[in-house]
Amino acid sequence: MSFVDRLSGRSVEQPPERTHFGRWLFRPGDGPEHVNGRPAGDGDVLAPGATGEWALGQPGDTAPLRGRFFPDALPDDQDAEALLQLGDALRASDHANGGWLEWSGISPLAPGLDEAVKPHPLEDRLAAEFEHLAAVCRRPRTHIRREAERVLVHRARRIARAAPARLASHTEDWEHRTIAGIRPRRILADVREERWDLYENRVAVRLVDDLVAWLRQRIAGVRRIRDDVYARMEKIHGSASGTHRRAHRIYTLWGEGWDDGSGEVAESTLKRLDNLLYKLLGLMDSRLYKQIPVRVGVRGGLRTTNLFANDDHYRGVARLWHEWSRLAVPRAPSPSELWVRYQNLHRGFDAWCMLVIVRACSQLRLEPAEGGDWESEIRPGSTIRLDRGLRIEWEQTGAVTLAGMNEGAGTDELHTLIRFIPLIHVLEGAKTRDAVEARVAPLVEAVADTAHWTVILHPAVPGDPPHRVLAGVGNPPLPGTAGAIDFIRVSPFSLDSVERVSRAIRWAALVPRMLAYPPAVKAIPVSTLRSAPELQIDPKPEIRNGSWLVDSGRPGCWIAVRQPPVESLQDIARYAEDARACRSRLEHEREQLRGDRRKNAERTEINRQIQHAAALVDRLDTFVQESRKANRNLEALAECPVCGHADAKFEARKQDCFAARCRSKGCEAQWELRHDPDVAGPDCRVPVLLPGDEDPTDDAAPQWVDEVLGCDVLAIPSAGKFLAPRRSPLCETQQLTSVRSPISR
Repeated sequence: MSFVDRLSGRSVEQPPERTHFGRWLFRPGDGPEHVNGRPAGDGDVLAPGATGEWALGQPGDTAPLRGRFFPDALPDDQDAEALLQLGDALRASDHANGGWLEWSGISPLAPGLDEAVKPHPLEDRLAAEFEHLAAVCRRPRTHIRREAERVLVHRARRIARAAPARLASHTEDWEHRTIAGIRPRRILADVREERWDLYENRVAVRLVDDLVAWLRQRIAGVRRIRDDVYARMEKIHGSASGTHRRAHRIYTLWGEGWDDGSGEVAESTLKRLDNLLYKLLGLMDSRLYKQIPVRVGVRGGLRTTNLFANDDHYRGVARLWHEWSRLAVPRAPSPSELWVRYQNLHRGFDAWCMLVIVRACSQLRLEPAEGGDWESEIRPGSTIRLDRGLRIEWEQTGAVTLAGMNEGAGTDELHTLIRFIPLIHVLEGAKTRDAVEARVAPLVEAVADTAHWTVILHPAVPGDPPHRVLAGVGNPPLPGTAGAIDFIRVSPFSLDSVERVSRAIRWAALVPRMLAYPPAVKAIPVSTLRSAPELQIDPKPEIRNGSWLVDSGRPGCWIAVRQPPVESLQDIARYAEDARACRSRLEHEREQLRGDRRKNAERTEINRQIQHAAALVDRLDTFVQESRKANRNLEALAECPVCGHADAKFEARKQDCFAARCRSKGCEAQWELRHDPDVAGPDCRVPVLLPGDEDPTDDAAPQWVDEVLGCDVLAIPSAGKFLAPRRSPLCETQQLTSVRSPISR
């Protein structure tokens, strides 16, 4: 058996002793390998057992290979249930076969949140039966136990029958002797003791504990929905920072998943839950609760006793116990069920991340080309061709690759632009910075030799991001940076998941095209034109020295700084046709002279002219092809990346830079290549994108720019300028710990 690392693709004989949940896939050998006591199949993920560790070995093996995961590997129950539900739906045949059209219309948000914030049936039962539970806790039934005990005489209330006999034989209990007899100091008396620890009372006290724990979990779930969804929507609505496009996208995503008015329902439910919890916490101060030891529990189901059958208050406690057992007590899964659950959780998270990537591409208008793979099935192993020469592949390992052409390489071969790795391990569960570094270091090391950009998608913990290095893409890497890696927190309860992934995809797809500016065009040597005047072809001025062409300074190469006019492209094509017609005419004349020895000199001259004409045709064909390719690249740069409007004001600038502005009313986005004087070498250009009239005059922390501009940004605005793309594999510390302040509008 071997293991495949989803990050690097390498195979190893055994994983590290301490690793991440969701990183290693099984590749069985001759026989099935048992993991945590269960056979592992091809493609299964290394998952924790009931103790949180993993063990490899055949049944009966006394010394299996053992290891452990980093702490807090599993998402909480609320996230897990949402991912399992979404994963089952996405992996179903009807959705998988629906293709891009089907997936782009599925909401990536957790389903059923409208129902989740509504009152739970157990809450209604608790409210109805609370007076009975409170009566039992405050006025419980007890048993009176009588025992004979030696007590001081003044404390005795009832003398035991055996008191005289015992007093006669125990002189140490005598006070002194008198003429009349003995005066005792201690005496054997009947003592009445009230017994609280009855089975019925233990049931009531433990029910209080269980209901308090359930209410706290329920409150945390509803509060998360309120704070991460509804309160966030109100924050976006009332915030002065951010763009209206980002707000529109967030509102659209929210409208697809939930109904309006659920925020008020969530607030009302929280008030009711807080009230019930307050009442239950009050019962913990009752006398009965204090009398029952904490370690005393109730095993098995509820037994029918006289009190539960005949006492009205205890009958209410029994009804509440049965309702709690039916609605709130989870059944402990078997090892086999736990293994299947973790496998489904891993595959469900992979499928949901693929959905987020599909929605992010659709948001950026990166969709299958016309007549392309609109209806091709989406499942692991499938490939979808997108427009603009891009291709998205969902690998068998669950990773998702976006590939495109290298605009600056001069070839049409596809290469990986970005690779997303869904990792179900909760990296944000780390409590300290050292713990974060311990979790991140193995992942950075695994992709150190890769030539593409790797982005880890990991589950977000409820609330604000605890670690900025794991929150989202900070300062993105320069295309081609070896071992570049970033982390993006995603969750079906987060409205920003699609927005964060969209920003990474926009950088990967757009920045290489921008940095390939200006496109190169092979020049037609003037010597070739001048050495063949007999061809009677006069090149147009636009070909010799067009305003859209500039000498690059390299021999035989020009650069196209702006789109050529349509007339110029037509003249170039017409000139190439004239040269081709001239070559055909000369070849025809040579055929007429074939066999006539008296005209050998004339035929030799024609051959020379044909060679010049053929060379000119080849160069013109190459010139036409590269001019058209350059025009396509410039057309793509002139298309607004925000609204898609193609009519932009394009301006070429010095040092191979440009500036463009959308002419569409209501958009007016700006995108450009800016020269950064603080960066030396050929990577001194910074790709910039700002929607509308945004003015980057204030600092904005890299990870938090998502809250202001969303995916409508490339380089990070900071202190009146833009950060150059990083050349390091991971964001630097000073960029990760800066404090966010909104960008001025």
